Amino acid sequence: MTDYFRNDVLEKRPYIKLEWCLEALRKPLRREVQPEDGRIRHWVWVSEIDRYLRVVTLADGVTLHNAFPDRRFKP
Repeated sequence: MTDYFRNDVLEKRPYIKLEWCLEALRKPLRREVQPEDGRIRHWVWVSEIDRYLRVVTLADGVTLHNAFPDRRFKP
């Protein structure tokens, strides 16, 4: 995980569980590569928060960079 993920994302959004992020990497509902920087977006449904969670990794597809509930995601 990046320093940004560790120090900012998890601090600002303490309700986000690391296990949800890892589940998004293992079994994403959708996966998209951002053409501008190669980062990869993964989405997963999280019933505990009743929302889709978007998890962004670096281009390697493993290093966690960002995570947040995505209100606009449509499966």
